[in-house]
Amino acid sequence: RREEEVVSCGEDTKKCGDHHRPREEKMASPSPVNPRKGRDQSRSRGGPATILSAKFLERQTSKNDLVRRLRTVVEALSDEDVEANSPDYPGLAGLAAALVEDRLLNHRDKEVRLHTVLACMEIFYLYAPEPPWDESEILRVFSQTIRQLANLTHCTSPDQTNFKHYFKLLEQLAVVKIGVVLVELTRTLDSRTSPAGEPLSDCVDGTSSEEALEMLSELIRTILVSVSIDHPQEVLKYAIDAVSACIEEFEGMVPIQILDEILICISGGPVVYVTNPAAIEAHAKSASAKKKGEKDP
Repeated sequence: RREEEVVSCGEDTKKCGDHHRPREEKMASPSPVNPRKGRDQSRSRGGPATILSAKFLERQTSKNDLVRRLRTVVEALSDEDVEANSPDYPGLAGLAAALVEDRLLNHRDKEVRLHTVLACMEIFYLYAPEPPWDESEILRVFSQTIRQLANLTHCTSPDQTNFKHYFKLLEQLAVVKIGVVLVELTRTLDSRTSPAGEPLSDCVDGTSSEEALEMLSELIRTILVSVSIDHPQEVLKYAIDAVSACIEEFEGMVPIQILDEILICISGGPVVYVTNPAAIEAHAKSASAKKKGEKDP
């Protein structure tokens, strides 16, 4: 019996030794890790380089699948390792071109439009200070961005659907100062305009500085009108920062159109929302009648 116990103990010891041996050998002579090889393997399984391409969106099978893919694209674009014009992301330029096409930017589904704009905001950040689009495409992106920002008017709580996405748009405008692109566009296009106000030949799409300025005015107007005291304080802060970034970029020479938007907002004063104006009016008449000693009808 004692011999059997010794044999059993020996087998257990042997098993423990076998268990630790591979670990000791691995620690003694670790195999070198190739980061690029690991990254390539990740791509083959659907890594960032595969996702950040127009083909990834083209493989969509339904509207819901397209929304899911756009969300994945936005998440991949926000990765700190992603760089514009990098050989590691050969499909990024094609993706940027696809995002400004009408089939995405002006899609009939609001979720598709929203996440397309979110992706465009990330593209602005990656390619700063030179967006990968021409003047007319930039204005189209901002036009859709303004439409999405306007939803903040009725979306005031973090618990509401898509609030975090609208908040993200405002945050990008404030922190990354994407609105400054429009300010720079007014200068660039102004230099391409003849004394008569007509676009010169090098401005292929015919976009004028007045159009860029009008878009900037609409952006500032939308931010000022859409944000209220009902929003969290961080929303108010980002709204101020986004507008301030655009104004400061003019370096003291702020156009009249921009000043008008700000002054109109200031002169409007506080806004009081009435749920039922007819009921309020009837109550006011009743109170007035009582003061005059008349019988309340």
